[in-house]
Amino acid sequence: MRSATLLASFAALAALAGCAASERPYAPVKDIRYSAMGDAPFWLLTIGDDSILLSLVPEGRDPRTRFVDHAYPRVLPRIEGGVRTWESGDGAAVIAVRATPGPCTNAGGAVYEDHVRIRLSGRELQGCGGRLLRKARG
Repeated sequence: MRSATLLASFAALAALAGCAASERPYAPVKDIRYSAMGDAPFWLLTIGDDSILLSLVPEGRDPRTRFVDHAYPRVLPRIEGGVRTWESGDGAAVIAVRATPGPCTNAGGAVYEDHVRIRLSGRELQGCGGRLLRKARG
């Protein structure tokens, strides 16, 4: 009887441990260094210690659907006249991110410190990034 109780206790602990391990928060990159977002189409950019991650809603899809993530190796920014530029990738998979200082208001009314332009192979996205300067009104 005692071994059955121990076995049941072990099974319960194992189940709890499994639940705890699966509830880790989503972390697309390590140690976020810069982030930006845009709309029409909606996109998110996250630059961390290990990668540059661009998350896009596929063209023609509802913005509430899943994002498609595009990862690029992390590079250090080039800074000229206060403008930070990250360029990464090779071949057809290249990304160029340009963050120009100056207040940028997104569609929701929030104000960020930078205007951000992202160039992909034949495509350009625009939005806001950096520190949040003022929350959206409402």
